[in-house]
Amino acid sequence: MKRNIIYTILVVAMSALGTLPGWSQVRFGVRGGLTLSEMRFDRNIIDSDNRMGYCGGLLLDLNIPVVGVGAEVSVMYTHRNNRLTDQERVFKRYYIDIPVYARYRLGLNKLDHIFAPIIFTGPNFSILFNENMPSNYKNSKTHLSWDVGAGMDLFRHFRLTATYGIGMSKAMKYIDIDYDGDQVTGKDRYWTINAAYLF
Repeated sequence: MKRNIIYTILVVAMSALGTLPGWSQVRFGVRGGLTLSEMRFDRNIIDSDNRMGYCGGLLLDLNIPVVGVGAEVSVMYTHRNNRLTDQERVFKRYYIDIPVYARYRLGLNKLDHIFAPIIFTGPNFSILFNENMPSNYKNSKTHLSWDVGAGMDLFRHFRLTATYGIGMSKAMKYIDIDYDGDQVTGKDRYWTINAAYLF
């Protein structure tokens, strides 16, 4: 099921390339980086600490040079760690993330081929791949976040970015068996630092 969803999204993205104007630039790339994650719960009885993880994957980049706007779609394998305050060990979650960004690239005339700032925003679709959680915590199989970020293009092939993600749907719920099955839900908050190479 998970593979079918990812395959469908990739097919749609590739099919869309056939409708792009001839003066646009389409490139592929690879990307990797670090994540810093926490879980925000809707009640104060549970909290989590920021924990380091990692991510890596493939990138499809569309750029329209004349106006500086573009789009970016990635398929990322993302590892997020959380240490919950009522537990002593760190719990791991593994996702297939599919961020889809609208991007603006600020051209600097003669410096454009060396250095160009970028800003971007868009949804991040997460599909749970694997997990290591206690039985009274349940992770959502899919959830949605919204990302905002900034970075720079270097020498037209390297891209460095910093992204902040805000969970829009619940990523986890806690079922308190001591209080008649009362549920506490949590949403992701995370920073991601990425480096990419565009071919």
